[in-house]
Amino acid sequence: MEKKKIRWALIIIGVLLMLFVGYRLYIEYQPDIHLFFDPKASRQELMDSIRSHGLSAAVILIIMISLMCAIPGIPTSVVGVIVGLSYGPFLGTLINVLGNTLGNILSIFLMQHLSLFDQSKKENRWVKAIRHMRHPKIGVMIGYMVPIIPSSLINFAAITLNLRIREILLSILIGVIPSSLLYACGGEALFHGNHKTALLLVASVLILTVLVVVIYKDRRKHQVN
Repeated sequence: MEKKKIRWALIIIGVLLMLFVGYRLYIEYQPDIHLFFDPKASRQELMDSIRSHGLSAAVILIIMISLMCAIPGIPTSVVGVIVGLSYGPFLGTLINVLGNTLGNILSIFLMQHLSLFDQSKKENRWVKAIRHMRHPKIGVMIGYMVPIIPSSLINFAAITLNLRIREILLSILIGVIPSSLLYACGGEALFHGNHKTALLLVASVLILTVLVVVIYKDRRKHQVN
């Protein structure tokens, strides 16, 4: 019961922090919003304004992604696309990777040091699939790559596997790159109205979804053997 209270208290604190950071983000992007709704503003003017954001906005976005990633059930895709829209595919990917990595590290740190394990998660299909793989380390890495799997479940699986800190960090870094790149490129596609890029993104989502099948197949082979 005490652990439940601590979990809810942390979630509430996280949401409040996220609202505060969201307000700072709104202040940062307020000129862009005004230009977007201004019928007299040209597209070029709007594009220049969107790409004018510097280090302060990048830091706010990294903090926002980290908080969203650490709080269970909150997707980071919308902010990830905004990052790509503002900074392009290369810097955008870097910002997304940093935010997602820090968020997952924070989540794992809280789980480990505050003993916030929800033992019922051991019966979750994704956690069980990863834990019963022939190569569970690869399963953790793949889990971070697949957007439809909540990162909190992957973090839980990583902890229960007793992986070393270096192994967890490597899995997170490699695992979050594909989705981070996907969102950044999505923002870039919106910025330029590039339909070819949009099609590539759809293909990328399909590839990432196929990875889910890999998890189950590997699990079945391990069970058979």
